[in-house]
Amino acid sequence: MTRGIFTEIADVYDRMNHMLSLGLDRRWRRLAAKSAKGSPAHILDLACGTGDFAFELARQFPEAEVVGVDLTPAMLDLAREKNSSPRVRFEEGDAMDLSALGSGSFGLCSCAFGFRNFPDRRKALGEVRRVLAPDGELLVLEFFRPESAVLGFLTSAWLRVLASVLVPRRRAAYCYLRESMGRMDTADGFVAQARAQGFRLEGRRFFLPCCTCLRLVAK
Repeated sequence: MTRGIFTEIADVYDRMNHMLSLGLDRRWRRLAAKSAKGSPAHILDLACGTGDFAFELARQFPEAEVVGVDLTPAMLDLAREKNSSPRVRFEEGDAMDLSALGSGSFGLCSCAFGFRNFPDRRKALGEVRRVLAPDGELLVLEFFRPESAVLGFLTSAWLRVLASVLVPRRRAAYCYLRESMGRMDTADGFVAQARAQGFRLEGRRFFLPCCTCLRLVAK
């Protein structure tokens, strides 16, 4: 189901994300990339989509090699078309099965707006923990389910109105975005799952109106 939805919206994914976030998604990715510490030589970007976060991380860490992994070939095709860096490559893969990647092979893993789409977030966290080196970092930029019922209602209404105006012919696909946010953990709930998989929370930042960046470190 997820692959089909993202195949359907691949051609408008970048433009619609910028419009639905009122252009804030670029800033969110930039600030999230800057929150990473250290100098990782190898970076893994999960659910990379069309590559925007992978490119931002490559700019932030000019010596690093970045691998973007996504389940949807149509998204990867667009990412490859946009790519001009020999340090960045894109591969098809499932965040819940990273067996093709060696244990402890990455200093930094990132995931922007992807965890809510994973059927088994605990399994994905476990796979990330395995491929991260000791003290490696996981950056999660996500629309977590708001703790506040009022904020949750306002966020849902905001997405519903903008989607109906801006993407009327893709409304069903963007309804999935709103529904997936409702099914997502709260930030605190996600952190608890991450701790159970061997992470500790080192940083947390909320970006108005509805986005949170978590910096988790492998124990």
